[in-house]
This record gives sequence, C-alpha cells and structure tokens, in this order.
Amino acid sequence: MGRNKRYNGYRAFQYLEPGFDYKEFKLCREFGRVPPYFVPLSKTEEERFEEIIERNIVIDLHEHPVLWPEDMSEAMELQHMGREFTAYEALSVSGLDCVFDNLMDGTAYITSYSGWKWTDVIHDIGIRLSDIHHQEMVIPCLRVRDIRDAFENGKVALVLCLESATPIENELDRIDVLYGLGVRSMGICYSESNMLGGGMGETHLDSGLTDFGYDAVKRMNKLGMLIDVGHTNDRTALETIEASDKPIYNSHSGPAAIAQGHTTSDEVLHALAENDGLIGVGGAGRGLRTKRHPVGSIESYM
Repeated sequence: MGRNKRYNGYRAFQYLEPGFDYKEFKLCREFGRVPPYFVPLSKTEEERFEEIIERNIVIDLHEHPVLWPEDMSEAMELQHMGREFTAYEALSVSGLDCVFDNLMDGTAYITSYSGWKWTDVIHDIGIRLSDIHHQEMVIPCLRVRDIRDAFENGKVALVLCLESATPIENELDRIDVLYGLGVRSMGICYSESNMLGGGMGETHLDSGLTDFGYDAVKRMNKLGMLIDVGHTNDRTALETIEASDKPIYNSHSGPAAIAQGHTTSDEVLHALAENDGLIGVGGAGRGLRTKRHPVGSIESYM
C-alpha cells in the first residue's frame, strides 16, 4: 500500500509517563531536521514513481529507524538508559513496507561503554518489542509472509537484526535464543574481529572465518537466520559464502573499485551474486562518493 499506512498518531512509549518512568530527552524532529534532497521530476515521472511504490513491496535492508536527542551531547546518556524511540510517524510516510532494524548494536552502552554485551542486547530487544506491541502499524517480521501482509494491510514489517554476532561470545545456543526473541538477521562480525571472523576495520591481521564461525554459520542456516557480511573483511566474507548452505547478503556497502570508505571488493560482490546472494548498496556516507561523482548523490548511488 505504499504511503497509505495505518498510522494513528502513536508516539514511542506513550503508554509510560515521561520524567517518571524514564528520563525525558528532547528528541530530534522526524521531519525537516535537515534540508531535503530534492530530485526534480516531471509530472509523468512523479506519477510513475508513486505507482512503483504503491504496486511493489519496498524494503530497506539496513536501518536504525529511531530518534536521537536534538542535543547530541546527550546521546551517550540516552544509550546508557537503554531505551530507543522508534520514529513511527516518519516510517508511516517513508514508502517502506519492510525495514531491517539493526537495533542499538555497538551503541548499546547500558552496562558497558564498549558495547555488544549480551545482557544489553537482550534488554534492547525486549524494550523495543514492548513498545512495538503497544501499537498496530509496525509489526515484528518473523517470516516472509509478514512482509506481504504488511504491504497488503498498510503496515510496516520490522525485521530485527544484529550487525555483529559478537554478543553470542562462544555460545552457539545463544543464536537460538536470539531467533526465539525474533532476530532474523545477524552479521558475522562488525568492523572489529570477534570469535567468528575478521572485521573490515582490522589493520594488523587479515583473519578469516574461524572454526566457531563455521559452526555458527551452520547453526544460522538450520534456524533460518539470514547471514550478513556487511562489515567483515574480504577473506571472512568469501569463506562465509563458501560455508553457508543458503544464500547470504551484504546489507550495506559500496563497491571498493569506484567508491571509498565502507566498501566491498569486486571479488566478494561477484561471489555473492554467483551464489544467489543479495547486495545492499549503502545510501549514506562516503560510500556514495565516487571519482565521477565526488559529492554523494542519486547519480553516484545509481
């Protein structure tokens, strides 16, 4: 149903009392926070665009659809509180039918400022779901059918994701726990290496998929949890593709051959494509800047 979402005005955690149940922060606006990026379209092109949104399921493979404090110096305190505020109204007009929500991830500073702690991740999932269950437009996505149902009924399917498997530490069964709590996608690692494999941010060691990482891949295959290599190094990505019995994906990245920053090599991109994988092109940051288009734009994205 495109933009015609059944939004009733619900605001995050409106069932609680701000200032009593939780500390109140002045959150950023959902609209007009920054100047809009405007792409001139003719009337015919505009109609065609709206038709595409109305007739097709639109999915965002990587998002953090929450509101941050207007004063970013308060961001750490908000994260320490462990309560993120879903931007329901913005989602209602986004044209999106399904959003892969990556939760607090490495910014889960509830008990540790290093992030990625198991108890913090579980707390984050529970708090977010508690809020989501108090409204009707956004629904937890547990199966593909939920995406179709959301599209047909004016709702938004929210896929719970973790960008890194770091919180499972050396416990395979924690993957089952996460699946039981609704997580349907998880990255092998973030930019820093972990028990499963090597991250793209490492400068001293080009490690690949570990034995434990291999076992984790097989467990995720059995559960039906999507595997993300959006932040791994090339070696780990290639070995994960080879180890997985099912197609995997790179949720958000750019092509290293023409872009800079958070990028992926042609070798990995080809391997993903050849194994029925999915490639999500990141829509923000330096990954949009190419030699031909040094300023990030729709042209550089395409």
